[in-house]
Amino acid sequence: MKKITWSVAALLIAGTTLFGQVTNEDYVKQQEELKSLEYQIEDLIDAIRMDMYYGHLERQRGMYYINGILQVKSRNRDLMAELWKKRNVTLSERYIKLN
Repeated sequence: MKKITWSVAALLIAGTTLFGQVTNEDYVKQQEELKSLEYQIEDLIDAIRMDMYYGHLERQRGMYYINGILQVKSRNRDLMAELWKKRNVTLSERYIKLN
C-alpha cells in the first residue's frame, strides 16, 4: 500500500515540476517525459489489475488504487494540454516578432 502511495506521489511531483517556462528546445524533452509518465501510469494500472486477478490484492482496494492513479493520469494530460498551449503562444509570438 505504501509502495503504491509513494509511486502516485512521485508521479504527481514529477508531472508538476515539468510545467514551467517552455522553449522550443525544452518542449520536445518535456513532451517525451510526459508521454513516458503516461506509459508508466498504464503499467501501474496493468500491474494492479493483474494482482487483483491473481488474488494478491482485494478488488475494492485495487479499484481504490486504480481510481487514484487515473486521477494522476488526468492531471498529466492537463499538463500536456497546458504545455501545448504555451508552445503555440510562444511560436505565434516569435512569428509576430519576425514580421
